Amino acid sequence: MSDNAKHDALEEILPKRPHSVAARKLVGPAPQSYRREQHSAPRKGPDKFTYALQQYAAERRSAGWYVAPTVFGDETQKWTGPFESIENACLAIARRHATELADRHTRSIEHHKIKKGAPLYGLKSTTGLT
Repeated sequence: MSDNAKHDALEEILPKRPHSVAARKLVGPAPQSYRREQHSAPRKGPDKFTYALQQYAAERRSAGWYVAPTVFGDETQKWTGPFESIENACLAIARRHATELADRHTRSIEHHKIKKGAPLYGLKSTTGLT
């Protein structure tokens, strides 16, 4: 029985945990033909960033419009307001989304070491990053 056939036979009866220490001791390292080649190319950064933003609820009361982040379970809603118009309530939500988006994108560009002027930088100079 060839090394590849032995390796395949043992892989079938062992749990499907390729990084299990016990499994590696029994099976041994994968034959050279199974190993992935090492890539020498430098790791490329992301092509884009995508963020899912939080949903909000709006409520009309006698004093005006109120907005709050949507909550689930036993959490209590934190309403802010009153806002004079629907437009002002929507702007309040937009300001919160803009703040959340800027904070999250700042963490992403810091993590990926994206410099000012790069196409994915996308922040105003008022954020304080250099």
